[in-house]
Amino acid sequence: MDFYVIVPPPVHCLDVTEAFRSLSKGEKDYVFSCTQASWVGGLIGLIQTSPESAGIFLFIYRFFKSQDVHSFTEEAKKKNFSEEEINYLLSYFASVLGNFGNYLSFGDTKFVPPISLSRVTELLSVNSAFSNPETGLKALWEEVAPALYSLSSRRLRLGFGPTEITTYYSANCTRSDAELIQKYLESIKTEAYNTRLFKNADSKTKVYSLRFASAEKSIQPVSFDALPSDTSLQLEYGDYSELMKLLVDCCKDSKAHSLNQIESDMWHQYAQSFTTGSVTSHKDASRLWVKDKNPVVENYIGFIESYRDPFGVRAEFESFVAVVNRSMSTKFQRLVDNAERLLTNLPWPSTYEKDKFLQPDFTSLDVVTFATSGIPVGINIPNYDDVRQVDGFKNVSLGNVLSARFKDPKSEFLRNEDKQMYVEHAESSFELQVGLHELLGHGSGKLFQRDCDGKLNFDTKTTEDIINGGPVKSWYEPGETYDSKFSSLSSAIEECRAECVGIYLSDLPLVLEQFGLNTDCAQGDVPDVVYINWLSMIRSGVTSMEFYTPAENAGDIGSWRQAHCCARYAILRVLIEADDSMVRIDEVVGEDGAPDLCIFFDRKKLLTVARPAIGEFLRKLQYYKSTANAKDGCAFFQHYSQLLPQHTKLRKIVLDRKKPRPIFVQPGLRQTTNDVELITYPSTYPVLSSHL
Repeated sequence: MDFYVIVPPPVHCLDVTEAFRSLSKGEKDYVFSCTQASWVGGLIGLIQTSPESAGIFLFIYRFFKSQDVHSFTEEAKKKNFSEEEINYLLSYFASVLGNFGNYLSFGDTKFVPPISLSRVTELLSVNSAFSNPETGLKALWEEVAPALYSLSSRRLRLGFGPTEITTYYSANCTRSDAELIQKYLESIKTEAYNTRLFKNADSKTKVYSLRFASAEKSIQPVSFDALPSDTSLQLEYGDYSELMKLLVDCCKDSKAHSLNQIESDMWHQYAQSFTTGSVTSHKDASRLWVKDKNPVVENYIGFIESYRDPFGVRAEFESFVAVVNRSMSTKFQRLVDNAERLLTNLPWPSTYEKDKFLQPDFTSLDVVTFATSGIPVGINIPNYDDVRQVDGFKNVSLGNVLSARFKDPKSEFLRNEDKQMYVEHAESSFELQVGLHELLGHGSGKLFQRDCDGKLNFDTKTTEDIINGGPVKSWYEPGETYDSKFSSLSSAIEECRAECVGIYLSDLPLVLEQFGLNTDCAQGDVPDVVYINWLSMIRSGVTSMEFYTPAENAGDIGSWRQAHCCARYAILRVLIEADDSMVRIDEVVGEDGAPDLCIFFDRKKLLTVARPAIGEFLRKLQYYKSTANAKDGCAFFQHYSQLLPQHTKLRKIVLDRKKPRPIFVQPGLRQTTNDVELITYPSTYPVLSSHL
């Protein structure tokens, strides 16, 4: 069944041993403090995933605190439960912890145990604490189990009610409600990152409650001219209040263990933000974070990424703590040093680029802690447009995540003649793509803006409309952001823009030299690593079809459940449209006799057809983003992201052949009298142990 959890889930352990060993006592203490803050704040992510996720997590935690995994497994075998049944249960619990909830972090679909509720309850009873009324375990299980097992249509995927489920909005909130309250937020010039929206409606009145995450509680009625006469709005501070109070205490402890004054001031601003719900204070903390150049210990915390908000403006809480890998960081710094030269190779004029390139940090980090539903391989943050445009940003490549992911590179759907080359170059090409994607993808381009005084941040005389000709006629007004303008498509379009930059620039000798990669190739050809980078993107566009949900009704359009997948499929569409003989997805019979796919990419056309096509597509994406032209920009992107009718059959083969995404197991930390110890988990179900 599609919604059964994978048994057993693939598990990759994040190795940070060498990097952690090199830290001083003070640096280890700082890592420990930051990690405490990360995991406390990360609990908010459980509440954000689904109504039942926090309860499931609490049950798992209490259950295995009362009896460890090994002891429970042995006891269950003695009571004649099969190894298969035990694995079903442990796989489910491990997947909940690995995804920070009971919905997949990549795809936002629900997963359930492949074993009946009655049998699971019998299995849980092996632990004597389960049936002991004093522990409350059985009562907690009975409370969460109905929702945990429910496969009603509304609970299958995350999204707006009434057809799907989300905790960012009450079940009766619609997209039009989100749009209305977004106008209010723009009018007071603030963002929605740390908010949720609830609507209380009866036959006569409608009350919107905009909830801000904060330790302090208060309710403030506000007026807004755009509200209908029978509608009121109140700002409610104190969402997640109890957790936010604990988080503020952790911030103060991290401040006390900071390694320099900038970090101390940064944690002070974090504490202010989490106390009051102020986005401004979090922006101030982010500005300080950007100024903290080349730290040994790196961390960032808050409501960061808006992928899971169906409207695209409210963010999931996440936090990471990592140690700099100096040798790996050297090559990224070389890329930064050449960034201004490389930016001139992008397919738009200098007027569409920031007035001054603010040279960012670009470091390779080994993750110690990442409290989030899904760990990325690269990050470009902060996401605040005003901070990025004026103060800059940081780029991060998560080295131990990348190396863990490529221990066994997937090569399905590739031709036999491409597979060996792919295995040889997959990790290097992905490292190349991540570097370009983060630094010159997310880090490039200017937003045309008008400030509160009516002043534009660009010269109307010299800045041309690069699509229609003539002067630029649209820009961001005060209070508007890229996310608020492009809404639910903002993440997919931005990820697509960054991915396009990555492949578009990857053949430049100057780029390859910074990564220590071979630049030798025949005239009109590209090095193998560049070919594999493009082929990997095409393959990702094919495998991304898994995350497309077809329309249920004729005439409707389907939807994408993951921004990166939508982005990569759009790139595939661009290349097919440019020349359908250059990129083919052939139906074949696999070695197992079942339907399979085989991707053909004409390497000879990479420079002459593929690169120019992506360049033109990328130019238009940047134009729409720079000029705040969401209406035309979204329509343009939707043309390429809509699944082609002929790909519907291919999607079924992709689903039949899909490979599960791995769960990452993070190390633990133990504070002793004289040191902080790193704890690793090599056992069968390490993700369970690492969370306990």
